[in-house]
Formats: sequence, C-alpha cells, structure tokens
Amino acid sequence: MSVQIKLPEKFNVAQFMIGENIKRGLGDHILYYCHEDEEAKCRSLTYGEFARLVNKAGNMLKALGTTRESRVMLLQNDTPEAVANFFAAIKIGAIPFAANTMLKPEEYAYLLNDSRAYTVIVDEEYTNLIEMVGDSLKYLKNLVVVGEAGKGQLSYFKLIGEASDRIEAEETHRDEVALWQYSSGTTGPPKGVMHTHRGVIYTTDTYYREILKLSEEDTVYSVSKIFFGFGQGNSVWGPIRWGSSAVLYPGRPYPEKILEIVERYRVTILFAAPTHYNAMIQRLEHAEYDLSSLRLCVSAGEALPPVIYRKWKEKIGVEILDGLGQTEIFHIFVSNRPGDVRPGSSGKPVPGYEVKIVKDQYRLEEVPANEVGILMAKGGSIAVGYWNKYEKTKKAFIGEWLNTGDMYYRDEDGYYYYYGRSDDMIKSGGVWVSPIEVERTLMEHPAVAEAAAIPSYTEQGLQRVKAFVVLKEGYTPSDELEKELKAFMKRRLAGYKRPEWIEFVKELPKTATGKILRYKLRQTEIQRLRRI
Repeated sequence: MSVQIKLPEKFNVAQFMIGENIKRGLGDHILYYCHEDEEAKCRSLTYGEFARLVNKAGNMLKALGTTRESRVMLLQNDTPEAVANFFAAIKIGAIPFAANTMLKPEEYAYLLNDSRAYTVIVDEEYTNLIEMVGDSLKYLKNLVVVGEAGKGQLSYFKLIGEASDRIEAEETHRDEVALWQYSSGTTGPPKGVMHTHRGVIYTTDTYYREILKLSEEDTVYSVSKIFFGFGQGNSVWGPIRWGSSAVLYPGRPYPEKILEIVERYRVTILFAAPTHYNAMIQRLEHAEYDLSSLRLCVSAGEALPPVIYRKWKEKIGVEILDGLGQTEIFHIFVSNRPGDVRPGSSGKPVPGYEVKIVKDQYRLEEVPANEVGILMAKGGSIAVGYWNKYEKTKKAFIGEWLNTGDMYYRDEDGYYYYYGRSDDMIKSGGVWVSPIEVERTLMEHPAVAEAAAIPSYTEQGLQRVKAFVVLKEGYTPSDELEKELKAFMKRRLAGYKRPEWIEFVKELPKTATGKILRYKLRQTEIQRLRRI
C-alpha cells in the first residue's frame, strides 16, 4: 500500500507540529504528564506551555551562538524540558541528538568530538561525567546545566528565564537533516544516523496513523527512553503529531512503576520491550492493577516470544503488537495490526514501506516463502546516511534500499519472522541455527524467565549451542533442572538445535532498551574457553 505525503519544499518539522496543534485548539490540552516520585522530579505541560518553552529554549540556544546545522547534544532524563530543548534546536535549524544517559565519560567525549557539538544541555546529575573528560573535548563551548550550575557552567533555568517566548522558525528544507540518532555501537563506535524533516513526518503519518491510529483521545507511555529511537518516536513524534498526551518518567522503569503509571494516568497505549512485558507478567502474579484503560500494547527492540504474548493476552486481554524498527529507518516499518496478530512474527510491512528477503543485497532477487535471507527495506524515513562514515554508508544504504542486517523469512500468508542478526547465528552440526528459536522454546518451560543462545565449542573444536537461562522466582538452579530443560528441548527441537550446555545466570546483559547483548555473552564464553 503506497502512502502519499506531500510537503512544501521549505518545511520545518518542529514548527509544523507545534503550529498544527495550536491551530486545532489544543493549547490547553495536556501534552506531557510528568510522573514524579522520590526518585524523579519534573512538571507537566500543556501544548501551549510547551510551545512557549520551545521558543524560549530556541532563543537561549541562539544567544549561545548556536547556528543552522550546529549540533547540540542533550544528556537528559525523560522530561518536558528535554523534549522542548530538542524541538527548539530543530526549530532554529540546528541538529540535536539525545545521548544515552548510561554511558561512560569517555563515551560522551567520543559523541561530543565526533559530532563537533558546541553546546551540551545536561541534567545536573550527569554534569560530572562531562567535566571528567573536559580536557579532551575539542569543540565544546557551552555546558548548560539543568539544575545547579557550577563554576564555568551555565544555568539552564537562568538562561530560560531571560529568554523571549517569541521566535521565528528557521526556513529549513524538507530534505535537510533535522536530527541525529546515534546507533548503539554494538559492532564498533556509535554511528551518527542523520534523519531529515521529511523522514520524521513519514514515520508519524504511516506507523502512528495507519497502524496505531493515534488521536488526541490517547494517553501513551513509553518505557523506552527518548535517547532510543523507539522511545523518541513514542514519547515525542507520534503523540505531538496527533495531539495525544504522553507520560514521561525520568526514573528507572521497574515493573511495578510501569503498572502504576498505566493505572494512574489511564494510559491507552503502552510501548515496551519484551523484557518489560515479561517482568510485568511476573509482577501481576503478586499484585493487582487496574489496566482497563489500555487499548493497545506495542513491543519492539527484540523479537517478542509467543509465550509472553499469550500470557499477557490471557492476563490483560489486550494484544501486543510486535514490530520491527531500526535506527536507520527511524522507527517501526514492519508490524502486526490490531485484530491481526500472528504471535512469533513481526507482522507485515507498514503502509508506505516495502521489504524484501534476499540472498544478495546487490541483486535484490527475493527468495521464496519460508527461505531465510537478508531483510532489505525501502521507505521515506530511511536516513541520509552515517555521519563521516562513508564506507559503512555505502554498505548499508543500497540505492533506495537499506540492508537491515537482520535475517528473516516470510510465510505463505505474508507474515515476516525474525531469524536473528547475521552475526548472532550459530552453526551447529554444519547447519545454521537461529538463537531466537532456541530461546523461544526454552521460555515455554514454566521455570524459565529469560534465555539467550550463543555458539560455544566442544573439546574437539566443534561449534554447538549453549544457552544462558534466567529462572523465575521460586526456582533454583540444579543439575536436575538442567536435565529437565534438556529433556524438554529434546521433545521440541531437532538434535543440532538443542543446547549442548545450559548455564544458569541471575541476569542477561542488555541494552538500555531491553535488547539482549549476545555478543557480550560470546565474548565471556570465548574468554572462559581460553582459560581451560
């Protein structure tokens, strides 16, 4: 299904979205509910208040010497101020990016030097992380602190208080870069992924309109934070485009906190990763919450195991729409639909996007149904490329198509199934094995909360499957349980797919968004084998 999105040549996405909502009479409508507790303090804002704060922040940035195409790094928790600063930078023609709040000082130094950002806006609690690497920062001029500013630092609230709430938007081009999102850097240094004003609108007018049908009647909450593309789309671009309300929570999303937020704010759409849904299911075994406001739930970041979908649906009565998104495509481009969910699949292409499964990314010849290959994608939100990464850009962006790096297959009904990242695949008994299949099967056992599968090696150097298992509360690691799990797998998987070894662990390494970092498990396993 094609989607026609017509925009004028001169187009500023920040100005457009804010202006549209004010024109629709939503000035007094709540944009952000900011959930406060002893861990996190913030304030709620209407659309009108947000528009004025954006203008003030834009004038503040201009006063600091921020010009068109200047990069601005935001190191902030999920608060209305953080979103306003993001919008302000775009409105004046600068290019913002939100940094992961869980990085090390040297990683922030890399981001600041790679982007050549002159200004960073940072919440007070993270100021020392920038100061620790101050001598290595080649371009940084302005350290703006949201909170108490120290010597040589600038007070955000003082500057905002002095700034006018009126500003003219920069007359940007629709194909001009509006923002960056840094990749997670799991295969090397993070890459600055450059997205255009047009690309942002393409996402909001396809996925959020065609699949979720967002409206001003919705209140959304995203567990994933705004420094991650999934969270940014859910908390920023989707709701603001369609006049919805959103809940921001600056603290850590423990399962009881997520459920409390859904209950308190009558959330209608919940966005989370599989690990969060799994944790909430376990929490709901011991406590009750009123979740009757939910009309949809969305999962991304990692393939949703069918067992989690089934348990959630049985417990809550609401579908989880699993979907596939990528930083390079800005958000979700393959998704299940309300009333049309195929558990275990990523769904079908979102209207406005095309996908192909191929063996060769340059020939683009589609493979038959049920055959595994590389997933290629095409759509109007695909990034311009990687900042200062010419070779990597050429390998990933093939004309109109993007090589997602994901291995997929398509069934006869047109549903797409994740088979694993190309670098996560396991070759056992000379045959490729998907870690996803192994993990999903293990999670069907009542004792297993989470699982991850990687390759390991026998004494003869042969590659076989090894599984790491996190047990549910009430279960204890033992030789008997390991034998039980192996017997369970024997009844369900072919011999070459079954784990040769099972190791019980307290937790699995994950990204900030809940994606399992299998490469870290591989590194640890290799180190262990070398010591033998």
